[in-house]
Amino acid sequence: MTAEFFGTPQGAYGAYGAYGAYGYSGAYGAYGAYGAYGAYGLPESPVAAEALVTTRDGIVGAPLEHLPAARPGVPNDVQNLKRLSREVRAAIFAFELNSKVEMSVTVDETATATLWRRVGGDQDAARPSFKYREMVEMTAPRQDVFEKQLGFLTGYADIRQDRGAEILSQIAAPIPFYQTISFIDPARTPYTLELLATALRFTNYCEQQMKYALAVKRPIELSPQVQPMIQTPTHGSLPSGHATEAFVTARLIWKLMLHSGTPQYEAGGHWGEMLMRLASRIAVNRTVAGVHFPVDSAAGAVLGLTLAEFVHGQCTGGGWTTSRFNGLCYSPSSDFDWHGLYVAANDHQRVETEGPDGVWAKAKQRRPEGSKAPALAWLWNKAQEEWVDFDPTT
Repeated sequence: MTAEFFGTPQGAYGAYGAYGAYGYSGAYGAYGAYGAYGAYGLPESPVAAEALVTTRDGIVGAPLEHLPAARPGVPNDVQNLKRLSREVRAAIFAFELNSKVEMSVTVDETATATLWRRVGGDQDAARPSFKYREMVEMTAPRQDVFEKQLGFLTGYADIRQDRGAEILSQIAAPIPFYQTISFIDPARTPYTLELLATALRFTNYCEQQMKYALAVKRPIELSPQVQPMIQTPTHGSLPSGHATEAFVTARLIWKLMLHSGTPQYEAGGHWGEMLMRLASRIAVNRTVAGVHFPVDSAAGAVLGLTLAEFVHGQCTGGGWTTSRFNGLCYSPSSDFDWHGLYVAANDHQRVETEGPDGVWAKAKQRRPEGSKAPALAWLWNKAQEEWVDFDPTT
């Protein structure tokens, strides 16, 4: 996957290939791994190449005369996107998102990593200029917080047998779990899947740098009794990549539903609540497995919710959120609870989240700043159309 979902051998989506990374098989096998054009014709091979050479020799004939001139291509136009392969579109979308952020690191009592959002400037200018706004500031807790949170891992280890199937199934991108709540299917919602893959690649780009900057040790390094039930990833523990990506996924799906105009999604926020419960369970399962602390999930949820809002803003030209996670105020006695960070019914991050040791998370909604990215807007609109229900009265 991208980070902890796509970074595994099971998640071959890094090459933007198999929908098998999403758990689909059987009839979708020929559709997964976009290199598998064998389903449509000849596979790439020396024999196939020789066959094409001899075929051309047999039919090409004399040089053609008076060929009409072809129209030139239309530069930098979203009309081109529909004729590009998904792999090529993936690179274009990745550039649009990755080029909009920067990161800085400071070290005081602990390390603080800040993700900056690039705004302003004339992108059509020969030499564009930009300024940066703080988007996510994340300060690592003191070491004693992690040492005390080992008690949570000891307690959660008792339910490993109950959660084992979930944990192993969620090592790779757990889209089939979201599919039980939202009607996602490669035939029904291909652009939604493409949007989620785009967002998750970007999320990995950000979270891995943040993990590297904060350099928080994994539970297995603090006690020989943790004994995780799965292999511990080599990157840092905070923020949790699974938590970050789970909340990015849940919030983007919820935004697509919420803005579709479909009645059952708009009323009450029930689908949003359920999507967030799922994201939380995926995050907590990493603590059950023995590879994350609860505070890692809290930091990941802050980052994931904020990045989902950023991706949505880049696609639609909407607002964005500035958030802060202060691990120095996160109580070691606090387990992870997403309700303190987000209200699903109105898709809103809470202004402050307070625990026994003070306010450890803040969020502030920002007005739109800068224009939407045309290529990402094209993708969002395609995905949004997949959630608009038919009106039986028309």
